[in-house]
Amino acid sequence: MKLINQYGLIIIISLLLLASLLVNSFLYKELKFVYLYWYATSLNPLSLKRYSDDKVSEKTRENQKKVVFFGDSRAVEWAKPELQEFEFINRGISGQTSAQVLLRFDRHVAVLNPEIIVIQVGVNDLRMLPKSPKTREDIVKDCQQNIAQIVQKAKEIGAKVILTTVFPLGDETISVQQRLFWSPIDYMKQDITEVNNYIKNLEPDAVIFDAYELIKAQKESAPKYYRDLVHLNGRGYKFLNQHLSELLAKL
Repeated sequence: MKLINQYGLIIIISLLLLASLLVNSFLYKELKFVYLYWYATSLNPLSLKRYSDDKVSEKTRENQKKVVFFGDSRAVEWAKPELQEFEFINRGISGQTSAQVLLRFDRHVAVLNPEIIVIQVGVNDLRMLPKSPKTREDIVKDCQQNIAQIVQKAKEIGAKVILTTVFPLGDETISVQQRLFWSPIDYMKQDITEVNNYIKNLEPDAVIFDAYELIKAQKESAPKYYRDLVHLNGRGYKFLNQHLSELLAKL
């Protein structure tokens, strides 16, 4: 009996050591990712070189309007609508906050002389908010002001702005990584709503494309539009493009 107890103790200790190794391995990978991302951001904080080699024609084909998708990863992944009367150019960069997007406007957008700019930005400001209510309030306010300044810059170059509301969150089953490092879901929901209310008040400076409400209205289909908590899949963008195409036709 004593020997069995010793074997049992050895098994328990072995399992604990294995669990510790797995946890430490996970944390090491996360810390390595954070460090490399931080280092890359320090070297090139706005990712201005991202589109330096991208060849874009200075002039669109006759009777075409140039449309630029601008913002974060949700803009990056926005598949262009199939509309022959428009030339679509993407200038989104994954992981960027509204401040980064604002600061690269001149380099990545203004030089293209677009007639229309579609803006989707904000979720990266809000996904890792601190618990301090005052700090959260400041971050939300800064996000709102940055979006307003992006709209103003677009107006200054004579472009029409389609400003999309921040997409709602997808499946609320969050990963271990998100649970450890991201804001609580309730915080994100509250602050997305606050930013969206601000966005809606930016008319008539921008045409508001309420992607948030469009997706939320699809109560049963909405989960099928997401590949994770914050990103849409191809089906989600196809759904939005149905409405975006109607909006573009009016401009």
